[in-house]
Amino acid sequence: MAHTVTPWRSFCTLDSNNESTYASACCRFSFATLEIASCDPGPASFVLTEKQQVDAWRWAICNHQGSVLNAGSESTQTGAKRAAEDALLLEEA
Repeated sequence: MAHTVTPWRSFCTLDSNNESTYASACCRFSFATLEIASCDPGPASFVLTEKQQVDAWRWAICNHQGSVLNAGSESTQTGAKRAAEDALLLEEA
């Protein structure tokens, strides 16, 4: 079964304490740029992007415990979101 990714949301709009706890555990840079999208079903719980440097955006795939399963970086946030979603699809293969 393929993952379904929900719309991307900024950290400050997360309504679940569990979701914000897991996202903050995976964040390495700034909550101000952190965005997540939930995934279902499978071992991955959510994907995230965050600004790593002026010209680098980190993406990560995280599990239900808040551990990073896969990560990388792209030059734009849009590219990081696309890479995260593509990597999530590869997790299925």
